[in-house]
Amino acid sequence: MDELKNITDQDLALLIKGEEKDAFRELFVRYAPRIYKFALSYLKNKNDAEEIVQNVFLKIWEKRNSIKTSENIKAFIFTITANKIYDFIRRKKIEHTFHNYTMLNYGNNENNSWNSIVYKEVQQTIFSLANKLPSQQQKVFNLSKMDGLTNDEIAIKMGISKRTVENDLYRAILFLKQNFKNESFIALLFFCLTFY
Repeated sequence: MDELKNITDQDLALLIKGEEKDAFRELFVRYAPRIYKFALSYLKNKNDAEEIVQNVFLKIWEKRNSIKTSENIKAFIFTITANKIYDFIRRKKIEHTFHNYTMLNYGNNENNSWNSIVYKEVQQTIFSLANKLPSQQQKVFNLSKMDGLTNDEIAIKMGISKRTVENDLYRAILFLKQNFKNESFIALLFFCLTFY
């Protein structure tokens, strides 16, 4: 593995595309400290920054086949990092909003368990409804909202235009909104924070 320390990022990317695990470890050694520092500057929490590092490298390994070796892998890594930080902040915002709502309306005693149950139940309802979408809309929705892919990435992955992705995503969200049975404020809040 010592010989990998001296190769370029571009050559490292090529090896990772070929599923070379030692190359992936070397990439981790090179970039994990930078990602950690970058994430910490936004999140201000060491555990959260460590979670971002893990999530980023998991995503890099999952997307290794889409690495463009002709481009700068550093940009690829930091694009994934920025997206993971954004997703993390959005998720925390949703959890924080739920927490505040339950504190105001249900008090301290039931807060944690109620919050968790409602959050999971509403989320499950939305993804159950998503299973009723037409095949292509369902795939676009899952790639966007579950896998965190951008519209451009979805278009490439599915071999369709970006405009088609946007239309399918719009129709999918409209369907979910129209068919969402739980009309409580907390459910509506979850839906709006998650999908808009």
